[in-house]
Amino acid sequence: MNIAFRCDASDVIGSGHVMRCLTLADALADSLAQRADIHFLCRAEPGHLGALIAQRGYSVSLLSAESTLTETSDAIQSLAALTEDYQLLIVDHYSLAAHYCLQLRQRCHKVMVIDDLADRSHDCDLVLDQNLLPDAESRYTQLVPQHCKQLLGPSYVLLRPEFCQAQSTDYRQRNNRLLVFFGGADPFNLTKMAVDAISELKFPGLTADIVIGATHPLRSELKQRCAALPGVSLHVQCDYMARLMYQARLMLGAGGASHWERCKCALPALVVTVAENQQATTAYLAKLGACVWLGQAAEVSASYFAEQLRYYLTQPTLLTRISKQAATLVPATAGTQAVVSAINTLVRG
Repeated sequence: MNIAFRCDASDVIGSGHVMRCLTLADALADSLAQRADIHFLCRAEPGHLGALIAQRGYSVSLLSAESTLTETSDAIQSLAALTEDYQLLIVDHYSLAAHYCLQLRQRCHKVMVIDDLADRSHDCDLVLDQNLLPDAESRYTQLVPQHCKQLLGPSYVLLRPEFCQAQSTDYRQRNNRLLVFFGGADPFNLTKMAVDAISELKFPGLTADIVIGATHPLRSELKQRCAALPGVSLHVQCDYMARLMYQARLMLGAGGASHWERCKCALPALVVTVAENQQATTAYLAKLGACVWLGQAAEVSASYFAEQLRYYLTQPTLLTRISKQAATLVPATAGTQAVVSAINTLVRG
């Protein structure tokens, strides 16, 4: 089966789209064994992660990074990069919609869209939105064709295998260990703010794992700062996030895909939204008691982080309640395999 992915990563938009597509690509490659030919199409923006995609064993074509690109010009470049027909195109991109997908059908027999926004029409046969929202069932009714199958909610969350392996989620067994992750790009430098807060906090017995992407602009500075703080470890582009989440007592980080990973690990979180599309889901999860929403990136500071960490680390009953509520939101059977099954049904149907 030939499968094409159209997704981008950059220092501005972060790595989330590419990382969840890689998770799906790995699962598809495993399910199809030697019969899968997977090709990525990505713009050559700073921080594009093309090298990481290649390291994972997939071919990648880098499209022009010109700021004037439109759906039409993007489609022209994409078609030029696809030298053969593909059974499936998977699009995970907020700037591409129905027109792009319609043009790509010249090369791609079926189209799947991964989306979070529900703010534009799609010409697709399958749509995936893994977010939990009160209006989830109706969000795409007017945005996709009638024949399109909709995969909605955390039952279809794209989790890497490490999150689905049996591990203890007994929150009572966890020590005072903090996990900090604000996405691969962290455009607001919230990671530095968090490290400053930990330095200010001086909480007895607290240890911390700080996770950043390989292209983080303050990587060298953060390495020095973390090395100077007792019990603080820096992890760069790590592939063991599940282990860190299962070990942590509390997470400080951004919204997005991390919501579902930490829910799977029963990990309470203090969440800062770093993009508009993260706000609705984060607000709803906070309303359900599955996280604490600290506000938007422009509204926080190191002293505010320290204040909030000091409070919640001294509220074990409250954290346990948040942990239990978070754990209820991602079904035990949820995950990437449910999406792979839907894709196999679509392509073979």
